[in-house]
Amino acid sequence: MGLFQRRKHIVPGLNTTSTADISFMLLIFFLVTTSMDVDKGLSRQLPPADHQRQEEQSDVNKDNLMTLTITPQNQLLVDDHPMEIQKLRGIVADFITRRGKQHLLSIKTDPNASYNTYFNMQNEIVAAYKSVRDQIAKREFGHGYAFCSQEQKEAIRSICPQRITESYDYHRGGQAQ
Repeated sequence: MGLFQRRKHIVPGLNTTSTADISFMLLIFFLVTTSMDVDKGLSRQLPPADHQRQEEQSDVNKDNLMTLTITPQNQLLVDDHPMEIQKLRGIVADFITRRGKQHLLSIKTDPNASYNTYFNMQNEIVAAYKSVRDQIAKREFGHGYAFCSQEQKEAIRSICPQRITESYDYHRGGQAQ
């Protein structure tokens, strides 16, 4: 053997077995502690576009009309009387039940009113319709509206149609908003 024998050079290594565990824990930590904003919205199905449809004028009996107004100060008025939004569900459900198919809800919203007030009012109206339709389903079919077949739901919707009209004041002082 010679004087010049080759030695094997060993490269020092780092222990990286816990790196994946630490990365995973940090990922979980940030996912749990991060707040996520949830947008609010209204689920509505618009009628199909019918370009040849003419606007029809119809007369509405004032006894069958409930007017809901949101003022610029975010106050809810029901037939020009102040009302708390929390009480709206019962009032609307009672009105729909008493008037049947002839009922009509007219919503008037000031453009300066907050979306939150409008959103809460719409939620109470939807809940009132759901409550009335659920009562009809239990009376007619013996179970809740959610458990009805499509044909049964159609029958209930014909008994209790959703009749809502909305108007907005877009032109204040001659300027579009």
